[in-house]
Amino acid sequence: MVATELDSFDGRADPDRCSILVSQLRICQDKVLSICNDIMDDAIPDMRANRDFRAKFPDDVLHENLAGQLWFGAECLAAGSNIIHRELESASMRPLAKALTRALDNVRCLLREQSLKNSLAYSDKVREALRIFDRLFAEFELCYVSAMVPIKSAKEYHLQQEIVVLFSETLIRALKIGLVTQEMVDDYDPSLMFTIPRLAIVWGLLLYP
Repeated sequence: MVATELDSFDGRADPDRCSILVSQLRICQDKVLSICNDIMDDAIPDMRANRDFRAKFPDDVLHENLAGQLWFGAECLAAGSNIIHRELESASMRPLAKALTRALDNVRCLLREQSLKNSLAYSDKVREALRIFDRLFAEFELCYVSAMVPIKSAKEYHLQQEIVVLFSETLIRALKIGLVTQEMVDDYDPSLMFTIPRLAIVWGLLLYP
């Protein structure tokens, strides 16, 4: 009902009403995607798309409303809209957005039919549709978020991980040879903020000359 009203609504005539409808639509989309996600966990647990790329996202990007925002963004892109100041990225994502919205429509249709026949089992057709939708949604999530916020490259992320490992190994070695104490670590001693990075530089030069 909300989507139908939005389709025939002139947002310029009543922007406040338009804003309310958009908010209601996104709430509905969040609910639908949450249900779809639960179904995929049940129907295709071993075929879910890989989402390791989320480790590169800023912390404030990953929140419970992200899926609904992605769906809304896909619908807008598929309809011909552009992300503000991201015209090139919008054009490149448009085919993926269209494929995603078609896949989601197909999943919703198949699940509706499935619920009328047998809600206790999922057919191969439904599983395949869910798998395709999940893959497209993951691809769109990576593309859309990458266009909206700075994302570390694979090389940058790898270097960051190496630094984390180096700091961890440095702390373990410093504890082992008595340069720092466990009490300092437990008490979050401010001096460690200076000690560990400096020791890490020395340890890194010795280990990786």
